[in-house]
Amino acid sequence: MCGRYTLTYEEQRELEEFLGVEEESFFPGQPSPTAFANFNVAPSHNMPVACTDGDGNRIVTPMYWGFMGWKPKPGSRPFLPINTRDDSVAVKPMWRKAFFKNRCIIPASGFYEWSGKKGNRIPHYVYPVKEQFMGFAGIYSELAPEGSGTEKSYSIITTSPNQVMKEIHDRMPVILHPSEFEMWLDPGNRNANDLLQFLRPYPDDGIGAYTVSREVGNVSNNHEGLIQKNP
Repeated sequence: MCGRYTLTYEEQRELEEFLGVEEESFFPGQPSPTAFANFNVAPSHNMPVACTDGDGNRIVTPMYWGFMGWKPKPGSRPFLPINTRDDSVAVKPMWRKAFFKNRCIIPASGFYEWSGKKGNRIPHYVYPVKEQFMGFAGIYSELAPEGSGTEKSYSIITTSPNQVMKEIHDRMPVILHPSEFEMWLDPGNRNANDLLQFLRPYPDDGIGAYTVSREVGNVSNNHEGLIQKNP
């Protein structure tokens, strides 16, 4: 699974260039900081996500991490899964509509994953070795929890691990190459075979990993030290 990640940049244009969006398409109608730093992105956070608008233009908009497939009954807590398996996304009713209609890309600087048994879990930081950012394949909903401050919510698609991740966990997020962004986001592309080809482990030489402080397990901790390699 993917339950924590990071996103940091000094200038907004860095992320604009990676995602292939124009300045006016970045948080359209909303102020956006030039610099951004979240070293411990957790479920329920609102984060930048790339998708297409009604005219097919690529934009970046804030979304709530935790896919809201339907409105809960009054007094009930919403079901908000943060990950979607690659072998379920095209077939299960909860995901299928979004997979064919509402695909997105979640930018990240890296992500955390834990290895080991319960009670002695060891956190690892996984990072891109050839790019500044990663682009996770995701799906989004037109719903978000009341009071979340946004109108959309998202889930990160996961797949089987590559050789780097096999030493850590049995799942990893689907990471897209920038050359795949256009086809993945194309609202006219509803061919299951074309789309499912993207849901595969990332090349082994594209990511690296090292252990980090257990501090990352506490969502209230959010500082650059979390991604520092353990001595």
